[in-house]
Amino acid sequence: MSNSAVKDFSKRTLAQLAKKGISILSACAVPAFEGDQYFSGTAYTLVYEGRGFIRTHSQVIVIASSSWDPAVGLD
Repeated sequence: MSNSAVKDFSKRTLAQLAKKGISILSACAVPAFEGDQYFSGTAYTLVYEGRGFIRTHSQVIVIASSSWDPAVGLD
């Protein structure tokens, strides 16, 4: 995990993701979600079973803290 991605989440969140077999590979800049042309948002590359997914901070928190089932996938 990159330091920039790890620092955005608590140890508890990272542990919950690890229990589900998900790791955070990196953080990346993405176009602003609200349409602001001068600001870019941050998203995170998650890795699960060798597949990469881009998710926002709030989506990562939901995946970590909910009863999300890894069998369903991240699609």
